[in-house]
Amino acid sequence: MNPYIQYMYSYPHKTAYGVLSGIRLEDYAKRLVAGDNSLYFHIPFCQSKCGYCNLFSVTGQSEAFMKEYVDAMERQAQQFARIFPESVQFSDLTLGGGTPLALPTGQLERVFEIAEKIMGFDAGDKMIIVETSPGQTTEEKLRLLKEHSVTRISMGVQSFQDEELKRLNRSHSVAQVEQAMTWIRRMGFPCVNLDLIYGIPGQTIESLLASAKRVLEYEPEELFVYPLYIKKDTYLSGKKLNRSEYTYEMYLQIRDYLKDRGYVPCSMRRFVRGGSPSDTGSCGFDNTISLGCGGRSYIGNLHFCTPYGVRQSQCMSILREYMEQQNYLDITHGYLLSEDEEKRRYVIKNILFSSGLSLEEYGQVYGSRPEEDYPILADWIRDGYAFVNHMRMYLTEKGISLSDYLGPMLISKEVREKMCRSEISPLSIIDEEGKEGRI
Repeated sequence: MNPYIQYMYSYPHKTAYGVLSGIRLEDYAKRLVAGDNSLYFHIPFCQSKCGYCNLFSVTGQSEAFMKEYVDAMERQAQQFARIFPESVQFSDLTLGGGTPLALPTGQLERVFEIAEKIMGFDAGDKMIIVETSPGQTTEEKLRLLKEHSVTRISMGVQSFQDEELKRLNRSHSVAQVEQAMTWIRRMGFPCVNLDLIYGIPGQTIESLLASAKRVLEYEPEELFVYPLYIKKDTYLSGKKLNRSEYTYEMYLQIRDYLKDRGYVPCSMRRFVRGGSPSDTGSCGFDNTISLGCGGRSYIGNLHFCTPYGVRQSQCMSILREYMEQQNYLDITHGYLLSEDEEKRRYVIKNILFSSGLSLEEYGQVYGSRPEEDYPILADWIRDGYAFVNHMRMYLTEKGISLSDYLGPMLISKEVREKMCRSEISPLSIIDEEGKEGRI
């Protein structure tokens, strides 16, 4: 069994998206009035491309080019704001990428101004998340984030071993992580999240736990631990490298290491210091409005974005088209979810997390039981991957550890076929990875 098929962070996967016609954003805007809405800015700029990265991002762009990109985001925001009802509110704001702090300070300031003055985002006590990288984290930019009430800093450390960072083609060093964390902690952000990667070629369980020990010295509020995926068109795939055959064992070791030190697993990847896995909130009904090229928007059953690319040439072509675009209100690329796909999304967005899937809410919304609609869930219970308690379905600890194996089983035939037709689909390389990882 290969435990690492696909990371199910959203559904449907963007490689299943296709051409849409006759859809105007204005016709969907009213659905935002009573919804739980998130605001996202995609900043697709990086100092260099990490070896495993298949996200929409570009490197080596000038400050003038970045300004032109922010100009385009401002035009897009102005058009969105004109058609959104005045009562629309956003519960949180995220700056993702790419590396948002790759922007010059003046352009980073403009992004916050677009959020606040054009999109009407009122910080108050809301969550504001900014992703960063050690090499782009400076005191000046952190002060700017503090001035705009940023509540959560997420930084990709990946390893505290310089040799492992080099194998990943990361542009930062351990010394830069240490300097960045000194500044971040001095600023006193309420929540700091740090990322680690396991399964790096040449990595051992000992070196992984040594990195975990170093990370915990900074007492981050959250940790994300990611298995290495080597995707098509990335640096590592070109080097024909494979992740460690002991990747699954590494996960079990770091999971237990973090649990023993007070970090509660809220999913396969997310660990919260002193947190509680008993949160009974649900996901899957929220909306997201994304500004920029590469970010995805969700309004009910309408999912949309610019086309997706990985190679620099692909991304630059899509990026230039976005920056030259004059009308952002006609939706031309995305996915319209059927009721079945909405159900699958709801199940995926809940069952893979420690809060579990509410059988009562599912019944109220859809008029059925999830295990009736998707018998595979009953199989998981039979096989010890899931259980039901007080009208909620949860994955067992074993099931959580196999989230990237179980989750893809819920992909519909239609979505799977569309993904497999894409040359950059994660499903198109399953066979290449199938012999890796042991259970």
